[in-house]
Amino acid sequence: MNWKKVGLFFLSIIMLLSILMIFLSYRQLSEIYGGRTQVVDANQFKFVDQDLVINNVNVLSASGDRFLPNQTVVIKQGIITSIDTTTFDESDYYSVDGAGKYLIPGLVDSHVHLFKSPNDLLLYVANGVTHIREMIGEPKHLQWRKEIEAGRIGPDMYIASPRTGSFKTLEGWFMAWSQGFVNIKNPAQAEKMVKKFYRKGYDGIKVYSYLNKPSYEAVNRTAMDLGMDVIGHIPWSVSLEDVWASNQSEIAHLEELMNALNRAFGQFNSEKAAAFLEYVENESAALADNLKQNNIHVTTTLWLTKSFVRQKFELQKVLTEVALAYENPGISEWSPYIPQGLGWLPEVNRYKLPDGLTEEEKTGRRVYWETYGMACQILLKNLAERGVKIVAGTDANLPPTVPGFSLHQELESMQEAGLSAAEVLQSATAVPAAWMKANAGTIEVNKVAQLVLLNENPLLDIQHTKSIETVILNGKLLDRNTLDQMLEAVKMANDQSRKKDISAF
Repeated sequence: MNWKKVGLFFLSIIMLLSILMIFLSYRQLSEIYGGRTQVVDANQFKFVDQDLVINNVNVLSASGDRFLPNQTVVIKQGIITSIDTTTFDESDYYSVDGAGKYLIPGLVDSHVHLFKSPNDLLLYVANGVTHIREMIGEPKHLQWRKEIEAGRIGPDMYIASPRTGSFKTLEGWFMAWSQGFVNIKNPAQAEKMVKKFYRKGYDGIKVYSYLNKPSYEAVNRTAMDLGMDVIGHIPWSVSLEDVWASNQSEIAHLEELMNALNRAFGQFNSEKAAAFLEYVENESAALADNLKQNNIHVTTTLWLTKSFVRQKFELQKVLTEVALAYENPGISEWSPYIPQGLGWLPEVNRYKLPDGLTEEEKTGRRVYWETYGMACQILLKNLAERGVKIVAGTDANLPPTVPGFSLHQELESMQEAGLSAAEVLQSATAVPAAWMKANAGTIEVNKVAQLVLLNENPLLDIQHTKSIETVILNGKLLDRNTLDQMLEAVKMANDQSRKKDISAF
């Protein structure tokens, strides 16, 4: 027997099996991030693509605290050219009857994750979201943005870089392969990577919890030199004082600040819950002063944070309350073989309780996570009262935040926390638009026409942001019928790609 040939045969088999496993692994990763769900052809939906006039409409004032009645808004080549009470009657303009309706700037979700789910672009527009901030960018998102700029239906996009963290070599390889992390071990690598992201066209650098302090400082120095934003988490390796001294201009969750307070407190538990809430209340003023002094904006993601305890104890009910049919099924179904993923459904839910807990342990967990949500709510109210710039964000595609739909839930949670409807609306229009230096966010002459026409007044109740009649993207109009067609197409695509029955929800 020729043992050399036998050895080569088995080596070939092993190599082929390895290639097959790698292929299947990448296929599985694409699926669980939404990349194998049927894609809706966005070209089937048609804009009204001509100059517009909206007659006799209530227009949100530039200050955002009142509506100006009986206004005529003229839009030419995507730009607002006049706002006044003069009747405008030009035959070559498409006329919209705004009587009894309310015109607001297009909404902004300042914390989303598209992953590999292009149908989400339609969901945002259908929910009045005309601008998003993608917080884990990848090359495909840069391509989608180019397509939107060329006429594809979708919101304007601010795209942050992939997440940056500091890992040992093997762990770094795994985190890059499975979750798209960029491994930065030292300042030299940090400087090189920031310059690379700048050349590729990312708008800002996403810092994550795992980034070490020397690399964090180098990211900030290099980004500042290039005019890039530094946004995201507060790395565990740095203190709040380090953040105040940095170039970081946004903190991606209220949780990040609450977690920093928790570290200073000494880590609360169910027995120290009341003491911790008192501590958060007392420390809010100093925290707000530092955020204001350094012009650092804070993104909310409050609804998601408050849902943690509910997902652990009443997940079935929570899933009936969200627009689950519109969520990319690859993401919601995930895979039971990959732990700590993005799964939504009971078997794979990211936030579910571990098995085998005693009743006493469950009670402790309930108190802890209720306190966690309350601490973030207290923090939001106190920061807003002290003038910190707040922007609404949802962490969309984390369970169970459905893209587009979840922003309206977020706005409601902010109002429940004690913010006025006007403050909440500003957090999803003027404030994030100004932060992103977008020529939108308010309804004024010479601003880009990113607008939403509502049937009800959102200053009376923020829930009225859902009463959408028309969406205008850069001056191009989508009516209610077209928006409904977009939603139905996404739902049908999901249903044809679905592997799990969701009728119970």
